[in-house]
This record gives sequence, structure tokens and C-alpha cells, in this order.
Amino acid sequence: MVAMLGDAIIWLCRSPRRLAVSAVVILAVVLIGGSTLFGDSGSGPGGKNSGSGPVTATTTPVAQVPDAAPYVTTAVNFVEAWSRLKPGETAAQWQARLTPLVTPDLSRALKTTDPDALPGVGPSGSPVVRFVSQTSALIAVPLANNSSVLVTVVLGGVDPLVSDIQPNVGD
Repeated sequence: MVAMLGDAIIWLCRSPRRLAVSAVVILAVVLIGGSTLFGDSGSGPGGKNSGSGPVTATTTPVAQVPDAAPYVTTAVNFVEAWSRLKPGETAAQWQARLTPLVTPDLSRALKTTDPDALPGVGPSGSPVVRFVSQTSALIAVPLANNSSVLVTVVLGGVDPLVSDIQPNVGD
């Protein structure tokens, strides 16, 4: 057996053309044999998935931009309620009206707010989403007096809640 293998190697090496053709044939046999033995993920002719069996596709996850609409709605509704007292409303009533719309921390901070310092005008124009994620957003809400406020909205249980409001300066 060893003598026959040695004779075959000598015969192959006598001609460069014979050696090249033999190398290509051996490489093809190894590739096709390996593909058959270890599975072929192709679905073309001769491929493992070319029959009627199910084909499992691998997909790359796509980044998804969160829906900003609930955050924008919350920000605008809050600014409408926050921006001015209703006729005859006290500061305590104003604060109580805002409490369901805000986080507990902001609710405590609103107790120290002077209602005379409120803008006195409501939202006007289109809000601008500055940042949005799955759990929070920063919304610039324009006011009727040509100023605007930045409202931070966070996911709070079922509905988004406002966690901060500040003047929008420096733009």
C-alpha cells in the first residue's frame, strides 16, 4: 500500500500540468465533501435548503426609534396647565392640578413656585423633540410670547410624567 502511494506521488510530480490538475480536483473534492458532511447553509442548487423544508433566516436587529408622540403630548399638556393660573385659582389649587402630571420630586418643587413668575401664556407652535429614548424625552415647547421651555418627560408607570421644566435659553 505504501509503495503504491509513493508511486502515485512520483507520477503526479513528473508533470507540472498533472500536478496542477490533480490539486484542483483534490481541492474540489475536499470543498464539496466538507460542505456535504458539515452542512451547507445555501439554498441554491444542491444546497441543503433547496428542498421543501423550512428555511430559517438570520436577521440583524434594526435600531428602533422610540415613538415621541406620548412624550410630546404630555409636555404640551403640562405646559398648558403649568403656564398660568386659572381665573380665581390659588397657588395650592394650581399645584394640586399639576400633581397628576408630574413626578413626586417635581410636585414638591412646584410647591415653592411663585405663580407670579409663570409665563402667563400657553403653548404656541410646534414642539421640538430634542432627545427621545424608550424611557424619557426632552421636548422644547414654544410659548405664545415667543419664548420656550424645555420639558423633561419620563416614563412613569402607565403614562409619561414631567420630571423637570426650565427656560429654553441659549439656542
